[in-house]
Amino acid sequence: MKLVGIGDLFIPNDYILSGFKNLEQLGVEVTAVEWKLKDFEELQNINLAVEHGGSEAYNPPQYIKDAISDADIIITEFCPITKNVIDCCKNLKVIGVLRAGYENINVSYATSKNILVYNTPGRNADAVADFTIGLMISESRNIAKGHLGLKNGEWIREYPNSGNIPDLPGKNVGIIGLGEIGQKVAKRLTGFDVNLFGYDPFVTNPPYGIKMVSLEELMQESDFVTIHVRASKETENLVNRDLIFKMKPTSYFINTSRSSVADEKAIYEALINDKIAGAALDVFDVEPPG
Repeated sequence: MKLVGIGDLFIPNDYILSGFKNLEQLGVEVTAVEWKLKDFEELQNINLAVEHGGSEAYNPPQYIKDAISDADIIITEFCPITKNVIDCCKNLKVIGVLRAGYENINVSYATSKNILVYNTPGRNADAVADFTIGLMISESRNIAKGHLGLKNGEWIREYPNSGNIPDLPGKNVGIIGLGEIGQKVAKRLTGFDVNLFGYDPFVTNPPYGIKMVSLEELMQESDFVTIHVRASKETENLVNRDLIFKMKPTSYFINTSRSSVADEKAIYEALINDKIAGAALDVFDVEPPG
């Protein structure tokens, strides 16, 4: 049996080879091929094309196809595994993705060929959950704004939310998407004595006392809204202008997911017109490479 990893700028060949080295004791041949990219900007452009257009939006180079042609197992992070790539592999049984997202895999075609596809949900879930809580507190308590003011020699006495800075206990926090990250955010929030609301069409028995509601009710009733869903055709513009403008004028919107799942222009419009109190975004429609 042969395993071939496809290294990239984030996870190079050496990492893959060392990570799967123990399989050699079971008789598995472990090799790797480097996906040669000019820089992080090229990788980001490919990733964006795949996010919006699916796995078939990019055709991997021939040297990748040659290297994996006799593989039983393919391991990849970002390199797309297309219909054509799958057809090049006569022995392929398993495709493993080194992250939660698998939009770079033609899952339906792999399934039709009885090829198993595995992802690694929750790989960075703790880091994202921690960061989400940090953004909630920083934005509502003006921590980042105050820090920037001090750096610029300014002692800020009035903030946009002065007179209405929220304490977390008793507040309603709406979590859109209760996968690995969403549930870890909820777990952390239990220590703040908040009321948890959730929206996820795939979750019927949520943990941590989360009250499942419609997306519209969540947006209307929450003092904080945080979104944790994968980017897909189904989630594109999930939080649209109408929903954003249903939020309380004292509420905060947090996005550490993908920019495509929420209407960025509507968020900006809501902010400048005082329709919401604040927004903390880790993702944007246009981002620098890397």
